[in-house]
Amino acid sequence: MCMRSCRNLLSLARRLTRPFMSNSVVDQRSDVDLIPTGSLDIAPCGAPPLGRIRDARASARIAILIELGLGFLLLGIAALAGLAFVHRPWPNRLDAWGDRLLPANLSSHWAHDFVTLGSMTVLIAGVVLVFFIGILRDWVRAIACATAPVIAVLIVQEIAKPLVDRQSVVTGALSYPSGTVAAVAALATALILVVPAKARFPVTVLGLLAIVGTGAAVIVLRWHYPTDALGGVAVGVGSVLVIDGLLQVPRIIAGTGSARGGRFHRSRLA
Repeated sequence: MCMRSCRNLLSLARRLTRPFMSNSVVDQRSDVDLIPTGSLDIAPCGAPPLGRIRDARASARIAILIELGLGFLLLGIAALAGLAFVHRPWPNRLDAWGDRLLPANLSSHWAHDFVTLGSMTVLIAGVVLVFFIGILRDWVRAIACATAPVIAVLIVQEIAKPLVDRQSVVTGALSYPSGTVAAVAALATALILVVPAKARFPVTVLGLLAIVGTGAAVIVLRWHYPTDALGGVAVGVGSVLVIDGLLQVPRIIAGTGSARGGRFHRSRLA
């Protein structure tokens, strides 16, 4: 009887202490997760299961592919349009429709205010701002997004405009694509990429307003045809997406970075 009572007490003690014992084992040794193959995925204490890390890396690769694909698509459209304007530089139907929608007003105050967003002063200030915002979160993206707007403007001024040789009727200057619009579009895209996720929506709205306003302004002032403005948007946005995507590729392949600007720290995925 005495032996049976002792066994019953020991059994009861084990049942009462089992939850505490199991928790301590998991906390000190590993976390266990069941991955789709049916096997157990074990990660160190405080770290997420390896399956979740693999999913994050796969999502990052897909995001980079989408970014690169969209960037190359925009640059390709701008290049094809430029090739068409080499042979047909005069205004087309889209230009005529845009000119009717936005009548000429060479002294428009709001238009002159908007085009200052594409000035060299604003470009330099914007690049510095992008770099210092981005360096706090991701130094690779900070470098990409700070250099891309400058590269976009150089592509427009030094390569695209001389090759296309399309001239504005009013100013007589080379017009395709619009460097002013390209600078604003590139800066807006760079800011959207470097800011934290919580600030991305308002920055996107403000960026779109700046791009649309600048595009409308260069048309009202008759600095550019509407298709010149659209070409500037394509080059500006496309350049930033391609440069950022290309610089992110080595990190994604190595599994040390993500498309959202962070690194694959296991604690962040917990």
